[in-house]
Amino acid sequence: MPPRKKKTEATPNGNGNGIVDLTKELWQAAVKLRGSIEPADYKRYVLPIIFLRFLSLRYEKRRAELEFLIADPQSEYHGDKAALSDPDEYRSGGAFIIPEEARWENILKQAQADDIKVRLDNILELLEKTYPDKLRGLLPRIYAGSNLERESVTGLINLFSKDVFRQDHGGEDLIGRVYEYFIGEFASSEGKRGGEYFTPGSIVRTLVAMLEPERGVVFDPCCGSGGMFVQSDLFTKHNRQLSFVGQESKDFTYRLCRMNLFIHGIDGNIQMGNSYIDDKHATIKADYIIANPPFNDGSKGEDGWGADKIPDKDPRLVISGQKMPLAARNANTMWIMHFLYHLSATGTAGFVMATGELSNSETARLEVRKTLIESDHVDCIVQLSGQLFANTQIPCALWFLSKNRNGQGGFRKRTGEILFIDGRKLGTLIPGSRKQKQLSAEEVERIAAVYREFRRTGVPAEVPGFCKVASLDEVREHKYALTPGRYVGAEEAEEDDETFEEKMQRLVGQLGKEMVESARLDEEIRRNLSEIGFGELLNGN
Repeated sequence: MPPRKKKTEATPNGNGNGIVDLTKELWQAAVKLRGSIEPADYKRYVLPIIFLRFLSLRYEKRRAELEFLIADPQSEYHGDKAALSDPDEYRSGGAFIIPEEARWENILKQAQADDIKVRLDNILELLEKTYPDKLRGLLPRIYAGSNLERESVTGLINLFSKDVFRQDHGGEDLIGRVYEYFIGEFASSEGKRGGEYFTPGSIVRTLVAMLEPERGVVFDPCCGSGGMFVQSDLFTKHNRQLSFVGQESKDFTYRLCRMNLFIHGIDGNIQMGNSYIDDKHATIKADYIIANPPFNDGSKGEDGWGADKIPDKDPRLVISGQKMPLAARNANTMWIMHFLYHLSATGTAGFVMATGELSNSETARLEVRKTLIESDHVDCIVQLSGQLFANTQIPCALWFLSKNRNGQGGFRKRTGEILFIDGRKLGTLIPGSRKQKQLSAEEVERIAAVYREFRRTGVPAEVPGFCKVASLDEVREHKYALTPGRYVGAEEAEEDDETFEEKMQRLVGQLGKEMVESARLDEEIRRNLSEIGFGELLNGN
């Protein structure tokens, strides 16, 4: 039977607190159970167990809601026990019917079994068979053949069986927060730069709040774990008016994204492949592009990022009829051109970039930035603080490119104008962290509100040190630099997109050269003094 149009939900009481501390405790407890598994492989065994817990909790919550409504004489569900076995009733509540063998209460009962690793593999295989169109290939049999000790598997099951997961933490989705936190920690422990498969929540929320995706196609060609899609769906309150299209180059992250979409009840066309040379969605024209590409990809390796593999006639290299050059050792501008190419005639792209791209003077990168500005595609630039990523101190900027600047689609005509927002002073340390910051809900809204006004109403009032709308002539005067501090009046900080390791390597190398030069000068001074009879004085004689 089709789902009812009118929904009524049971309302639990909230009593949550200390979620940040709790997630950290869970992480530390899980790490202690690692046993003989290498850190890089550990995520492959932890995340499926969290996945199983997530599915069960969603199922249990929705079933409890339905049971409450069936028993309520005032509810349209009153007496309709068939709703308890209707897949549509669970899907409409963001859940799936889980086979009895895969429900957490049954997994917990088997946790002490000597063959629990085999049983877990069987449960994952059962889920794939139950939902083949969504889970096929995502849940391979990995436990039985692994070096993970049976006691460690039992410990993980017990860890995620804690009563704390059943409590309503003031409406917080605790298991979702844990899942997100673990992904972030795995990214950090593997040294992923710029959040290769995990973008901090406050940055994702800022991008989504500014783009306001309501209906149409959302595209992310470097989608990682799918956080942009999940947040976009949350923004619309699950209105089912968005379709999600993505691409990811790494197998594990590709599977992680599809699992993430599944547990949030989101359908998406996610393909695996390298977006540079194997664009799986070549014909897609998106209404919204939301992305966080890897920062400065290709800057370290000898072979760069693969610019030599891009065909000379690749249509992505053309902006407003002009063929663009490629920077062989930095893929930033390739990503920018990729995003612009995939925008619909009225679409807007919001994406993360290392701050250095705002003013880099390398010939190819400057040429792309200049052409984007002169073609009137640059809509808004937001510069943010460093320390927003867990695994890199590089400050970042948010770019917004748009094809609706001439006033289509209900937006204001804003040709010849660029909104600059300097958010470097925003953000505070995450409670319990000494190195990572986050933007508060109020700060996200402050940024988004200025952009909404710029796009829809009129030129926002200039706020010295925070925001200003500049003309293209002003940008030309600044030699096409897009650093907000040059326009809003704030003191311009040093633009630095080097990691600590890169900076130390450069500085130590420079120090070494200066020490060699110092030794040479010292020897020359001694020789000169000796020639005039004063050399012995240097030896204390």
